[in-house]
Amino acid sequence: MRKALLAGAAIALVLLSACGGKAPVALSHEDVQESVQEFYNEISSLDQTAKTSLNDFNEALASYSGGSLTADELEKAIEKFQDTASDLSDKADDVEVAPGLPDNVEKLLNEAKESFQKAYEIKKEASQSADSPDVTPEQFDQMNKNADIVMLYGISKLNQAKESIGLLEPK
Repeated sequence: MRKALLAGAAIALVLLSACGGKAPVALSHEDVQESVQEFYNEISSLDQTAKTSLNDFNEALASYSGGSLTADELEKAIEKFQDTASDLSDKADDVEVAPGLPDNVEKLLNEAKESFQKAYEIKKEASQSADSPDVTPEQFDQMNKNADIVMLYGISKLNQAKESIGLLEPK
């Protein structure tokens, strides 16, 4: 029985190895459009979460400055902002670029992904410095602006990909 299970596992491993080395099948135009749209939807969802998180954090800072939020409540807001920024950085890294896309589209999506991932890393660094006495509000604001600039680059690459496959009209 044990030999049969080992033999079965060995055969399954050989079959899986043989299948794994093949190049991905080229996608139809509709499948390419769908894959790019799914990528866009995932990135948009992350971006919306980032905007909401930053707005909530800024509101907490304003409330604390206005005296309507305690130091403990501010600390919780900082921790929440840090957790969200860290999660977004990880999630951006996990966004998949579908196999089988045209090379130019794949390259553009990978550049967009790298930009978004870097932008969320910068936001993560900003969030970690939010309660540091060594970082001024201006420096914190500049870190977030830098992240936005990197994100805009990612958006431009994503839009180029969408334009190249007909999901976006050329300007």
